[in-house]
Amino acid sequence: MREMASAKLEEQKTAAPAEDRENIPLSLERSAGQDEVETSVLKKILRDEFKLEETPESADLLKEVLTKLRNIIKDWVRQTAIDKKLSPEVAAKAGGELYISGSFRLGVHGSTSDIDALCVVPRFVDREQHFFGTLLEVLKKHRDIKDLRAIKEAYVPIIKLKFLNVDVDLLFARLSFESVDETLGSLRDDNLLKNCDEHTVRSLSACRNNDAIISLVPNKEAFKVTLKCMKVWAKKRDLYSNKMGYPGGIAWAILVAKICQLYPNLAPNRLLEKLFDTYCHWNWKLPILLCEMKEPKGILPLKNWNPKSCEGEQPHLMPIITPAYPCVNCTFNVSNTTREIVLKEMARAGRQVHKINQHQPGYNWISFFKGYDFFKEYIHYLRIDAVTQNEEDHLKWEGLVESKLRLLIQELEPVRGIVHVRPYTKPFELPDHEYKCSTTFLVGFKLKAPENPAAGEFEVDLREPIFRFCDQILRHNYPLDKTKNLRITQVTRDKLPNEVFESGIRPHYPMPTKKRPTAGESAIVQEPSKKFKPEENQFVPDEENFPGGY
Repeated sequence: MREMASAKLEEQKTAAPAEDRENIPLSLERSAGQDEVETSVLKKILRDEFKLEETPESADLLKEVLTKLRNIIKDWVRQTAIDKKLSPEVAAKAGGELYISGSFRLGVHGSTSDIDALCVVPRFVDREQHFFGTLLEVLKKHRDIKDLRAIKEAYVPIIKLKFLNVDVDLLFARLSFESVDETLGSLRDDNLLKNCDEHTVRSLSACRNNDAIISLVPNKEAFKVTLKCMKVWAKKRDLYSNKMGYPGGIAWAILVAKICQLYPNLAPNRLLEKLFDTYCHWNWKLPILLCEMKEPKGILPLKNWNPKSCEGEQPHLMPIITPAYPCVNCTFNVSNTTREIVLKEMARAGRQVHKINQHQPGYNWISFFKGYDFFKEYIHYLRIDAVTQNEEDHLKWEGLVESKLRLLIQELEPVRGIVHVRPYTKPFELPDHEYKCSTTFLVGFKLKAPENPAAGEFEVDLREPIFRFCDQILRHNYPLDKTKNLRITQVTRDKLPNEVFESGIRPHYPMPTKKRPTAGESAIVQEPSKKFKPEENQFVPDEENFPGGY
């Protein structure tokens, strides 16, 4: 039946105009009256349990933060024009605008959501000299702003701050115009990208893709409710992290939007069921597209995603393509392991939602949103500690280590004796006896049961994959010295610190009982590297490991 539906969709695509081929409905089936009841239940849970509904107080606070931040940016742009000796007329009209993106722009934010903001400025304002220079100094002096951090080396350079205790991520985009004001309107016009640098294009893409997604869904209210459900579910099941190789916010929005296109008349409870069923059986050699990819002429030599012609893009395992030019695969970090985890979780959730919609006893939406117990699932872990002596170094160092963890997962996938690997997306700030700042990441893994239990213990060698992972990190010219270090330790669940468990309380996890010895009882995990401290089973990179350094 599913194959017949796919064939029908392909037939409709062929007959449709090129610009409409990717958003053709697969079914015009309408929801029944009971679906309205289920949707009401979902909305109540999202509001009461997860605070995903804006309150008057949170709306007022958002307005105050954005108004003050917008005024700061306008004053700063005007002062920049004056400092550069531009005419008073140019300085007065220079403007500067603030846009929001992410959950606020998509309409799926709650009363406690962070703000993703974009500072758009005219051509005479420089990113390094002004955004990370003079504006940063202005923000430092503001009484309502704290926890200010500039991350210049990020893929999309960013300033992070708390404004009236609201977390704000501020991006920077410089247009080729002499002035930028409220008449600029939407950022969807491709001509805005003319003469823009690469970082500006990336910064603009968040707003541009948010607007494109909203414009491409037929039922915006159903889309918003369904996306709220998916965001909560993905975070509860520990599947929401682009850095770790899972879909991020934009990817989940596109997945929901595609289902809304295919089934435009269904209510959110039915859309969830269709979503899990569709993507569990999707042929992932084919990308998820909301519309045809366009390449406007005379803009920039920017490539749209194309595995046939773009070097390095062929191995993408779960291609989900952003709708605004330049169209990119927003899930390029997904590995075999993380894709398998996502699809397995989707299959489980699909069965749950089907039974909920069939009103089977014992199944309800509260249980659907139940969190994933990472520590119940695994006995064996790799503990990765990124440690430094000061906060400024730590922000860069932990960010680099976190961004490369997906490579460690890929290195562990083919190791003999390991049958399953899963990274935990939540880092921990644990006290360290040697360094002032410490961030800990955990990767759980399962060991293969021995083919011949009578033969006794067998060895799982983690040295080479961890050695290669550290090599990847040190290639970024971050020498290990007295100010920072990287420790990788193999530990079992009973050796994890209490702080990693919810509320700091270690639950009781009974060991699994099987007729034959478990993998955890019958395997020896080899110390993690060529260089280690045997008494701690700990890897410590040094000059001997990496002669000459990087």
